[in-house]
Amino acid sequence: MAFPLFYILFPVALFAVIYAVFILMDVYHLISFAEVHFMSFFMTFIFLAGIVYISFWTWTLAQPIDWNEPVTIFQSISFSPEPETF
Repeated sequence: MAFPLFYILFPVALFAVIYAVFILMDVYHLISFAEVHFMSFFMTFIFLAGIVYISFWTWTLAQPIDWNEPVTIFQSISFSPEPETF
């Protein structure tokens, strides 16, 4: 059984969409409910800078991968019984 490597990107994209929703909710709550002073702005900046940093390195490391490469699993396992020869 073989499948292209890009199938792995579908769960990753789903996770990224869910994570983006939580990021938007978090930034909304930081902007609307946090006290307006330097520390709240600084922590919002650190949070968003960390997300940009992680996203940049993820993109950089995933870019050279050939996503059309087939992944083969269960190659040496045969599900049909074959007679053994001695």
